[in-house]
Amino acid sequence: MMQKSRVAILIPGIFDRGKSMLRMQHALGEAGFVARTIKLKTNSGWYGMEPMARQLRDLVEEVNGSGETCALVGFSMGGIVARYYLQRLGGAERVHKFIALSSPHFGSLWAHLLPYKGGRQLRIGSEFLDNLNRDAQVLEGVAPVSIWTPYDATIVPHTSSRLPVGNTYQVPVSLHRWVPQNPAVIKIVRNELTEALEGGGSR
Repeated sequence: MMQKSRVAILIPGIFDRGKSMLRMQHALGEAGFVARTIKLKTNSGWYGMEPMARQLRDLVEEVNGSGETCALVGFSMGGIVARYYLQRLGGAERVHKFIALSSPHFGSLWAHLLPYKGGRQLRIGSEFLDNLNRDAQVLEGVAPVSIWTPYDATIVPHTSSRLPVGNTYQVPVSLHRWVPQNPAVIKIVRNELTEALEGGGSR
């Protein structure tokens, strides 16, 4: 049986080396979690989600002890990177909790302005996202949570931020980039991570 660790890996969004996750990282640290923010290379998405997902896989293997699982918290594109890792690279075996913050699970109109692989993958109706959503039930094993705001002008339509499985929270945050820094969002993340540990030490 796998043991749930207190490690939480935070995955920032496009063009972000982790600044957006600093407040959450600090708050989770105060709550007794070991929060690590991954600094993704090629975080423009130029080469697609796959290379970034492999970077995530490598970090999970580095921080997970033998027989341990960790939690993932992905913001915006970071949530899609996490999904590819969980659903296509065997990550669901090494993770006990997945939280997505304003991630374009069904694409965003703005992605059409990104004329490269990652942009094409994040467009509404993309083959990449359709493929992930066809077997989204794989995520049920990692107790998925999606947090979204109805005022999101980056994820358009904003309902794209709701996962088709798991718990969903609507939080009224004014701007997309403020979502991972919002106190209410951070509280939900902290509570969900804590409940995941209290739900049993193994899976």
